[in-house]
Amino acid sequence: MRLWTYTEQDWQRDTVAQQRSRLTCPACSHDERYNAVAARRLDGSTRRYRACKVCGFWQEADGSPPYRCYMTVHICLAEIQPGEQCKYCGNWGPAVWHPNCWRVIPDAEVGQTRCDNCGVVLSRDHIIPWAAEPYPS
Repeated sequence: MRLWTYTEQDWQRDTVAQQRSRLTCPACSHDERYNAVAARRLDGSTRRYRACKVCGFWQEADGSPPYRCYMTVHICLAEIQPGEQCKYCGNWGPAVWHPNCWRVIPDAEVGQTRCDNCGVVLSRDHIIPWAAEPYPS
């Protein structure tokens, strides 16, 4: 994968631009599921990054190189209480279990990350292919 720099300034530009039109992934050139994203970290700080849910291209807005993420899916055996929602797949309770519980994780976390609901370790067996592969650099 070619190395692109991506900074906080780039992220700010992208968040404004995506309000007017779709952004295009620099890795696969698809625009269906590519966005500049802000997410709250456990420590309360804000993580800013860009992500493509067509090919798995991810990059933090801190100048670091892009990395590949994987979509994982499992049948979650955790109960969802009435009126509660699974934070990963969005299924609503009541449910004693729920299928298609998905989570996107970086390559380094495959085999290391557990589902917070049922405790299953998300391994290579849980990876499903992205809709497109990144273009070679």
